[in-house]
Amino acid sequence: MLTTPKIYNYARVSTTKQIHGAGLETQQQKNVLESLSLEHNLPIHDENFVDQGLSAYHGKHKEGALGVVLSRIDSGEIPAGSILVVFSLDRLSRETVNIAMEQLLRIINRGVRVYTHIDSKMFDAKSKHLTVDLIMSLLTMQLANEESETKSKRTIGASKVALKRWKETSESQRNLGRTPLWIDQSTNTFNINAEGVKKAVEMKIAGYGDLKIKQYLDANFEYKPTRKKGRVKQSNTWDYTSIYQLWDRRTLIGEKAFKIEGVEHVMENYYPALIDEDTFRKLQALKKRKKGRDTGSGKIPLLKSLVRCGICGGAMVFMDKGGDNVSYVCNLASKGEHERELYNANMLDLLTLEVCKDAYLVESGNANNSVIDTEKLKLEAELEKQQESRDNLRDYYKATPTKTFLDLIADNEAKILDLEARLDAINQNSVVINADELASLPEIYSDDVRSDYLHPERLAIRNNLYRFISSIIVTRSVESCSDAKTKIANCIDITWHFKNGQKRRLAMLPYKYMQTDDGGKALYLPFVYMYSSTNNIKVEDGSQFLSDILKKLHKLDLTKYLFPSKGRYKWSHLVLVCGKSYWVPLTDGVFLESHDLSYRHVFEFNRDGYEVVQTLNSQNFLSLMFNDPSTDDIVYDYPESTFIELVCKFGFAETRDFTEFLRDNHFNRELYASLDFLMS
Repeated sequence: MLTTPKIYNYARVSTTKQIHGAGLETQQQKNVLESLSLEHNLPIHDENFVDQGLSAYHGKHKEGALGVVLSRIDSGEIPAGSILVVFSLDRLSRETVNIAMEQLLRIINRGVRVYTHIDSKMFDAKSKHLTVDLIMSLLTMQLANEESETKSKRTIGASKVALKRWKETSESQRNLGRTPLWIDQSTNTFNINAEGVKKAVEMKIAGYGDLKIKQYLDANFEYKPTRKKGRVKQSNTWDYTSIYQLWDRRTLIGEKAFKIEGVEHVMENYYPALIDEDTFRKLQALKKRKKGRDTGSGKIPLLKSLVRCGICGGAMVFMDKGGDNVSYVCNLASKGEHERELYNANMLDLLTLEVCKDAYLVESGNANNSVIDTEKLKLEAELEKQQESRDNLRDYYKATPTKTFLDLIADNEAKILDLEARLDAINQNSVVINADELASLPEIYSDDVRSDYLHPERLAIRNNLYRFISSIIVTRSVESCSDAKTKIANCIDITWHFKNGQKRRLAMLPYKYMQTDDGGKALYLPFVYMYSSTNNIKVEDGSQFLSDILKKLHKLDLTKYLFPSKGRYKWSHLVLVCGKSYWVPLTDGVFLESHDLSYRHVFEFNRDGYEVVQTLNSQNFLSLMFNDPSTDDIVYDYPESTFIELVCKFGFAETRDFTEFLRDNHFNRELYASLDFLMS
């Protein structure tokens, strides 16, 4: 099937300004296209070919829309008999005359006519005036090339002078390109847009999307366009494109880069810095956090992408059924891979922010950790740079396998190992806040933020959690429970994994109903909590640590979610009994979880092929916490596991005798009687 000849429009705009529709030239050529269509009885092709910001002098426009046009002419997709409309011949090329002429002949020799509407001239291979037209076009092209060359030399010369002058005086220069939108060109100082840009950076780091940032700036910050000439957009609203292009701009920290004859010159402190380098590194670090979009409802789950299933290890997704009915569920369980369980999001949020409060405040900068944080960001940025360099070297080596590339790769690997070691050294600095001081630390979020899943502060909280938590493993264990109608209880088991290697684990035990002094009904919630650290934290002093957290949960009627069930616990009216808490230091323990207890040894092979068994390295300090009703007439009958089996459940390789410890603390007799196993 033959392709019908049509009229095609090509425009080239050599500035990088935003162009409405198909471009300024295209708008001017609209009447010309319609006139040609009537005159030659040809339809106008509905696609406009526009090259924006590509130089015809250097031939770069052939990499853009013009390259597409030429390719379609060669393939016959743009058939003979068609007309290519341009503003003038120099829009096709300002390269040397021989190359420019070759390009024009390439088009017309394939039967496609070229029409220039600046002088209303049609270049047609069948025209009897073609020779004269080509001679005239040669002169036009020569003048265009000379004009571009002169302009280029003049611009380069002025740029060199300006660069030299800046080096001598440190004063901004007009001939070194445009200034960013928050800088006044004449004074090189902040203009009215600066505060808005600074707020945009702050919001980006807090987790806001580019469109939300634009909408906020439009409503709260005045915007004054810094360029008037050729500006298509009429309203003085913040430009979306300018906003999403901000995040990589080193002009934010006052640095300017300018190319002269292919050589890039980096000028530090050229502009006043809008933000400091630490903030800029935080901005760059956002690239590595690809956590996906929030829910369609707009709600902001704090633990999104952190919570993982303790059964299969799969990701848990946020489920929003409206109101306060928000939860996490295993993605694979939802697909029928294993039994499904819902874990209440409000309960997990509060537990995470309370159990990890000390680490959170350190990471959020509220615990005087800015120096370490700065160094960590520097190392992470350098590590990413070296890893990218290594990947490039590997690609080069695949293409050209030489010893030189191998040596460069080896040097690069050495740098990466050094950076990783330095980062590990920083990451091993654990939180040093005493456990009994946690209660006095400031609250991370208010009731408004807790209850309102649309609250913007939740974004900042979530980003801080991302900085120090690598994952949160959630599962449940089925335990015998004499006070439950079904005689069993689903007890939640949560482990928080920190990026510095620390772990914290809370395992609930079956609940029990008790009687208060006045004859009322009380609820006793036993638990076991494990804390690992590389610092000698006196956790045994913080006896009310978990009890205070459970009281907060109970006040909000969230304790029922510690025992996920299809039934409904009506506990809000009950008095909560936490009893007395005990801390047991376990200095030689190994922190393993329920799903990895079988891996007590690491099997490796040495160079001779012999198997080498390595015992897992333990943390320096481990502590186990548990609670007891602490009444003379009430004995909590721990489930079959008892305390000793709970120690084993937590994976402690411990030989210490706990007899005296428990006797001194008057621990209940059922627990005390089962110590023989531990003493072996």
